[in-house]
Amino acid sequence: MFFIKASPTLILLGAGLALFPLADWRIPWDLIPQGLMPLMIYFLRTFDLTMATLRMLAVVRGRASTAWIIGFIQALSFILGIAGVLSNLKNPMNLIAYVAGFATGNVIGIMIESKAAPGHSLMRIISPERGHLIAETLRELGRGATEVSAQGKQGMVSLIYCYVPRRTVRETRERILPLDPDVFITVENVRELRGGWRV
Repeated sequence: MFFIKASPTLILLGAGLALFPLADWRIPWDLIPQGLMPLMIYFLRTFDLTMATLRMLAVVRGRASTAWIIGFIQALSFILGIAGVLSNLKNPMNLIAYVAGFATGNVIGIMIESKAAPGHSLMRIISPERGHLIAETLRELGRGATEVSAQGKQGMVSLIYCYVPRRTVRETRERILPLDPDVFITVENVRELRGGWRV
């Protein structure tokens, strides 16, 4: 299935490589002013790490063709960035720019991941006394909630399963906590959904 989806992309990339050989893609580092090189290396490395975050999101969601394309772009920016560092090892600013780009790319990746937050998360909520109230509150928020009776160490508890869009996990948790200060919540990502209550 992946090869069927990705084949048009592979054909276009192959045609592009034939028309524009890799040798023509090289950045002429020796012609770039020394003061500009660290800036270019910084942006290439930042872009590389940002793409790495997007690629991991695609991998986790099972989007193989998207992960392939992003991985290709990421690898290219990595190679160009490291080539800039190796072209002039005598300039310590190139190395500093490279590691600063690495750190910045991680931060931007986290910001993108938290804002985009694709997919759904499964919340497991255990409440010793207020389970029914929590389940009703979740339903009022438009969330599907399945309440199950379970046995805890100190007696019966309510176990509630609720899946929500990842971007609303914090909001949902903040609505639950005031209802039962002793509530226990775990959250995990859901790769695939089928049937049931959709949000």
